[in-house]
Amino acid sequence: LPILALAQSSPIQDAIQPQFTPPPPGTYTLPTIDTVTDHTFLDTKGEPVYLQNLTQGKVAVLSFMYTSCADVGGCPLAAAVLQQIDRRLSERPALAKYVTLLSVSFDPERDTPTHLAKTRDILNPRTDWHFLTTSSQADLTPILADFNQPVVKLSQENGDWSGLFRHVLKVYLLDANHNVRNIYSTGLFNAQLVLNDIETILLETDKQAATTPRQ
Repeated sequence: LPILALAQSSPIQDAIQPQFTPPPPGTYTLPTIDTVTDHTFLDTKGEPVYLQNLTQGKVAVLSFMYTSCADVGGCPLAAAVLQQIDRRLSERPALAKYVTLLSVSFDPERDTPTHLAKTRDILNPRTDWHFLTTSSQADLTPILADFNQPVVKLSQENGDWSGLFRHVLKVYLLDANHNVRNIYSTGLFNAQLVLNDIETILLETDKQAATTPRQ
């Protein structure tokens, strides 16, 4: 699995080291960028699951990927940072219960539920980290469109698919209402920044709850 081998490589490990100090949680705001709707996926058991159910009452970090990706700055980087977030959340159970991590494949032909189950076993999540796919390209297309995640199959000179995709690394931070509050890419996808953003959203939610009059 290229994504797993590369995720543990020296270039990736260097890339996930903080290059800056993120501002403390709650000292800034994260305006809504976009809003996404509910979608259906397949989990690692091949059962249909809904985004709404997976993220209910939680802040979600959602990454699109495919396990055959060999681009060091793409899916392997995302997997490495998500694993780092997962490990840090496992040390903070009071925060972890309000967070879910979602790795969504855009390669349903090869990233079957069984294949993603193996990926999950190797990455060995310690918190609420789901590995999801779809049953077909037709089911995947509206999901990618809703998130504005462009993905194109790369062809060889003879027109056959090379097995690779052209895509831009995008990792989405969603609040409990499916509002997109941040979009991370290469160079800005840092575990501590994501954790601070998560706490900022949760602090905002707490403030809103405190100022909402009781009926």
